[in-house]
Amino acid sequence: MGSGMYGAVSGLIGRMQMMDNISEQLSAVKDNSYKKSVPTFEAELAEANSGMASKGVNYTRVSEGAIDFSPGQMEYTGDPLNVAINGDGFFQVQQADGSFGYTRKGNFKLDSEGTLIDSEGRKLMSAGGGPITLPSSEVDISQDGNIWYQEEQIAKIGVFQFTDNSILQRAQGGMFLPSDGSQPNPLADPQLAQKNLESSNVNMMQTMVQMTANLRTFEAIQKALTAYNNMDLKAVDLGLVQ
Repeated sequence: MGSGMYGAVSGLIGRMQMMDNISEQLSAVKDNSYKKSVPTFEAELAEANSGMASKGVNYTRVSEGAIDFSPGQMEYTGDPLNVAINGDGFFQVQQADGSFGYTRKGNFKLDSEGTLIDSEGRKLMSAGGGPITLPSSEVDISQDGNIWYQEEQIAKIGVFQFTDNSILQRAQGGMFLPSDGSQPNPLADPQLAQKNLESSNVNMMQTMVQMTANLRTFEAIQKALTAYNNMDLKAVDLGLVQ
């Protein structure tokens, strides 16, 4: 198999990987606060480190890419325990093992003991640390995160900010974890919107265009692969001529 055919095969694999990413984005377009990944194509030059780069072959692969933390749109729900972050920041939630994770999913609810939890059952942490217990779901949540009940401030939702969001890795249930164990700082001026949820930051139209372009590229590489195969067959036929 010629080197060109190897390159074409790697291109097909890369486009299949890209299609997997696009499919994931489309399936999550309705998920609250979902953050899309931005994959990138990279070329691998065989033997580049061995001093024989002139004999190398360029292969294509798709890297995982960074998570795009750009905000989604605000969607009004009317539920007093739904809270969206307008701008930067994350809610802090406590996992079953006691460790903390970070999320932008604000569809909270009360458990049987009146503790404010997220959709995965993880406890939402207050600005001062510790879980938040409410006497009722009929509360007012101000823009700065303060929770009011019958004109009395009873708690404050913690909103935290990382210096560099690129250290965050995706975890289950719309949660993110710092890859290096870094701790976030409290966000000085959070902008919360009660009775709202943040939508996914996936642009449906843009993603559909990417899917179409990816399919066309895939088809073009298939044609190139067929051409390389035909060239190999002709080379074999010529070799049989006496």
